Amino acid sequence: MIAAIILAAGKSERMGTPKALLALRGSTFLEAGVVACEAAGLNRRVIVLSPDIDKLPDNIDLHGSTVVRNRQPASGPIGSIRLGIEAVVNHPVEAVLVWHVDRPHVSLTTLAAVIDRFRDGGVSIVVPEFRGQRGHPVLFGRAVFEELRQAPDDQGARSVVRADPSRVAFVAVDDPAILEDINTPEDYKALLGRIEEGGATLRRPDPES
Repeated sequence: MIAAIILAAGKSERMGTPKALLALRGSTFLEAGVVACEAAGLNRRVIVLSPDIDKLPDNIDLHGSTVVRNRQPASGPIGSIRLGIEAVVNHPVEAVLVWHVDRPHVSLTTLAAVIDRFRDGGVSIVVPEFRGQRGHPVLFGRAVFEELRQAPDDQGARSVVRADPSRVAFVAVDDPAILEDINTPEDYKALLGRIEEGGATLRRPDPES
């Protein structure tokens, strides 16, 4: 089983409001991550939230996800990854896909490419690339879980990716979203404009399909 760790514990200082709760396609950034990971077959999902989000709105559907809080957000994303690993390490999980909540528009095709490459074997880490630039989400196999748990805050998961190039696969994808952080109101406005042009609507997969 491959699990998802959805990172939503950032302070969102430049946005001015929690990015996880921003509206998107009739839903929210956070729900977009849950839906995408579910559609990719990642049925065990851990959402790591900021303590700044005291209570999630009642209408947010996190369907089958485990929610934990990062009480030490100064540790950065690696602190949230550690919490996510702690939540799954005692389950039969062979890898985790780390999804950043501020990239809610990454395509399902990209997720499938990353997951399929891991399942092909021979590597412990899979990183997507767009036109030679590395992005997210990144998949980490169980073989590197302990390294992630021990990674220093100032280097984070990058130190694990760089430690041994022979265990890393880079997958080319036609998806610029893997590079795009939605960090400011201007970024958010531009994203909504692109989505409106495409006319996309977020829908949860039909369980009978």
